Amino acid sequence: MGAWTNAVERKAAIIHSQLAIARTLALANHANADEISEPYLVLLRKLYAEEFPFAQLVDSSDLVARFRGPAVDIHDPTVSIVISLFSDLREQIRSIAKSIVGLASDKHMLWPAQLDPHLSGVAHGSLLVGVSVSPPSSDTVKGHQYEIEGASQQVFESVRSAVRSLSQVAHYVSDGGVSEAIREAFPDPAVRDTVLVAARRLAPSGRRGIDSVSFSSPETEFNRVESLTPRSRSALAQALASPVKVSTSGTFLGLVREVDLDARRFEIRGVSGVGAIRCVYGPMHDQMVRAALDAKIRVSGRYDKLEGQRPRFVAVDTLEMLSNPGEQFNLLSGKV
Repeated sequence: MGAWTNAVERKAAIIHSQLAIARTLALANHANADEISEPYLVLLRKLYAEEFPFAQLVDSSDLVARFRGPAVDIHDPTVSIVISLFSDLREQIRSIAKSIVGLASDKHMLWPAQLDPHLSGVAHGSLLVGVSVSPPSSDTVKGHQYEIEGASQQVFESVRSAVRSLSQVAHYVSDGGVSEAIREAFPDPAVRDTVLVAARRLAPSGRRGIDSVSFSSPETEFNRVESLTPRSRSALAQALASPVKVSTSGTFLGLVREVDLDARRFEIRGVSGVGAIRCVYGPMHDQMVRAALDAKIRVSGRYDKLEGQRPRFVAVDTLEMLSNPGEQFNLLSGKV
């Protein structure tokens, strides 16, 4: 059994012990033992009907999302809300995985079927969805790609770690903003930004009947699960508007990949001496970035990095397109 299941079993053992003592005292005092036992049995039924399945789900998944609110606080939530929430989670898990693989390997990612989240069940008052990240495999099935091309075990573990880390984000978010302590929990600025963008999109807006969403992983401490709310969404949006807070500046040449127009993020790969860098840009660059996918560009701006390591995340001040999308380009010479 995993840590969460063990914790529930310990709670059950305590209740069973209290039940036994209560029955003994009731019999010794000629009281109705069944009436005395009922409150304890209610606790046990609730424990095994609600907490035990949830604990098993967390122990067997890399991430469990629990959506709460009036839209799911019924026995039969609409199919449309279930599909909508499920789709949101799937897209953000995919976004995290694609970004991590691209930043780590400089390779194109083929989507692995194992990363699709699986709907685990609808419980009264909440919607539970579990996600498991399977290890890389060389097996393929006709018509489906079951591996990430070029992704080593180490890269895949990075994907798993980033997906699980969604459960940590809420601990650093308050109405006043995002705590700087999050930099210690997420030392890689590119990974930190990727996860925060996903968290903002998954935090409820309050317009669909969802009041909060919480994320749990096997590493999450039992009874220490925090939730993201509409206020959390606003705080995350504010933090993501100016995520680079260091003054070191540089210029980098690379191939534009994985453009996210809504979040105003893109990645450049093939950067000499660096590999891949995540970039954030402002509205003035919208038109150029929209046309720059697969083009070679030069970006300049302030950048954040892993301590003592290469640049990982650039706040773009200037952007210059050096080739049209798809053109062959020598990054070292700057010639087509």
